[in-house]
Amino acid sequence: MNRFSHGAHWVGTLFMFLGGLPFLLFVQALRKQSARALLKDEQVRGFFWLFMISSLLVAGWLWLKNDYAILDALRVSMFNIVSVVTTTGYGLDDFTAWGALPSTIFAFLLMAGACSGSTSGGIKVFRFQIAMALLKKQLLNLIPPSGIFIQRYNKRPVNEEIIRSVVAFGLTFFITIVVLAGALSAMGLDSVTSISGAVTAVANVGPGMGSIIGPTGNFAPLPDAAKWLLSFGMLMGRLEILTILVLFFPAFWRH
Repeated sequence: MNRFSHGAHWVGTLFMFLGGLPFLLFVQALRKQSARALLKDEQVRGFFWLFMISSLLVAGWLWLKNDYAILDALRVSMFNIVSVVTTTGYGLDDFTAWGALPSTIFAFLLMAGACSGSTSGGIKVFRFQIAMALLKKQLLNLIPPSGIFIQRYNKRPVNEEIIRSVVAFGLTFFITIVVLAGALSAMGLDSVTSISGAVTAVANVGPGMGSIIGPTGNFAPLPDAAKWLLSFGMLMGRLEILTILVLFFPAFWRH
């Protein structure tokens, strides 16, 4: 993407961000010619702040530590962050070479994802928010154990089925990454390539971390068996894992 102008980078950043929004709310806002539906949604606000805080932290690091001009720091940080979090796969620079803090932020963003209802991969902002609300509820229950606290999202109570689905998805997501990373390590790949490769495959991001599969590398040097495993991981991630796992239960075929 470096061959394009700076203006094209800003336009790309905007439309990648818009692509990470829930399509139904986006269409609703267009029909009503009002952004209220988007602005009132907790997930959209969470996605916005995740993007902004991450971008400002990375931009500040690039400005202070890597001698970037402030506008260039904002441009490359916002472009790369929105590309990773929306799993678009574009890149402007090797963000793994920017330093410890940016690498840590990008390592988290590889699995974060954008909004549910968009085409992005990853865990999704909605699930993180439900998990945080569940944690808050459990902590409040420790203060007065007999207290009753209703978990709410977008001002509506969250039913137990949604909570169970979020916990089940999160558990299977991380188990899949651990198994896949372990298999890649057994093939002789280094830990950074194995773990980031597993994460980027299951989250459908594109680039991983490290010198081999990072933003300036590719997956060509990996063994063929590793490519097959990563392809299966991408398929599982695209179908949100549980859809694939249920096929291995005999009860599914009986019904």
